[in-house]
Formats: sequence, C-alpha cells, structure tokens
Amino acid sequence: MSIDWGNVAKSYFDELPHPMGHGLKIKEFATAVKLATLAKFGGHAQPHEAALFWGEFAPGGKPIMSPEEFEQTLDRIAPLSFTYHGRPPTMKEITTLKDAPPHEASKYFGDLPDAQHPNLSAAQMVKSLTAARPWAREHLKREPLKNEAAYLHHSGTSPNDYYSHLAAQDPALKPRLPGNELSPEIGGDAGGRSLPTTGGPQVDNGTAHA
Repeated sequence: MSIDWGNVAKSYFDELPHPMGHGLKIKEFATAVKLATLAKFGGHAQPHEAALFWGEFAPGGKPIMSPEEFEQTLDRIAPLSFTYHGRPPTMKEITTLKDAPPHEASKYFGDLPDAQHPNLSAAQMVKSLTAARPWAREHLKREPLKNEAAYLHHSGTSPNDYYSHLAAQDPALKPRLPGNELSPEIGGDAGGRSLPTTGGPQVDNGTAHA
C-alpha cells in the first residue's frame, strides 16, 4: 500500500496556525479573508478582521454553512438590509434567512423598526421617503429627511403641499422675476432696472470721499 506523502504533508501544514492569521489555521485563512471582505462591503478585509469574522462564521472551527451558501445568501438579502436599514445583514440574519423565500426576507427587514423613528417600521419609512423624494427635489433641490418623512406619514399631509410651503419660507429658494436679478434690498425695482433707486445704496467708483 503506497502512501500519498503530498496529502500527508498538506494535511499537516493545513492545521498549523497561519503566520498572519491571528489564530486562523492555514487551511482557513484564504476563505476567511474572502468571505470577510464580501461581508465588509468596502475595502479588503485585514487578517484581524478575517479572524473576527471566522469566529462567527465557524464557531469552534465548524462553519455554520458552506462558503457558497454564505455568498448566495449575502447577495440575496444584503440589498434588502441596506435599503431598509443602511447596514449589512448580521451573521444571525444571514443564518436565519439562508433558506427563506424572497418575500419572507423582505418582510423581515421591512417589519423591523426604523432606527431613528422606531414608531415607524422600516418599510413605512422607506415608503414615505420614496413618496416625498420627487417633491423635496423639485421644491428644495435636496433629498427628503427622515423627520420630514415621519411627519408626512403621521399627518397625512400632501408631500407637494408640504415641500412647496417649506420652499416658500426660504428666501434663497424664491424664484426671481425676469429682469429683476438684484434683490429689492440692493436696488431691484418693478421696472426691471438693475440700477439703485433714489436714496438706495450707491456704488463706490473710487471718487467718493469720506
């Protein structure tokens, strides 16, 4: 009976601590770094981050699922977690929702309370923000805020009415009439002239004396 010394050597070295692994074995290191990088959603995972990740993914050295299952589940539920909560899913959520159909995963994240306004569900907040977005952009030239979306949800106020009212209260957003580029405070007049009115502030052309 021949012995495959290559496999014997590999099995031996696989069990040794990786020199940069922070406790990870050589056989675990590459997979831990890859999965931790995927779960980080930005930047390459450092060895110490991979080690922390592996402690959750493989407690006691035994993975809670295959790397392929982890990747597939993350691809499926991460967009929901970011849409509703602006964060990646937790390891517990990944484990719980691994075999859940799409509508159950969506319901799970949507039913959780919004982090800043827990009296609204995440789904209610997203719905209110989505309804407010075109009107906030049109009237205020910005995205809607969560406190505004919460008010609109509870009050039932029309987003168009709400944001047009806010815009009317902001002098910087009031439209200027054609030919009236200067504000009344610095000399604009009803005739469309941009010269100062009588008694208004005068331009110092260098000939004025103190």
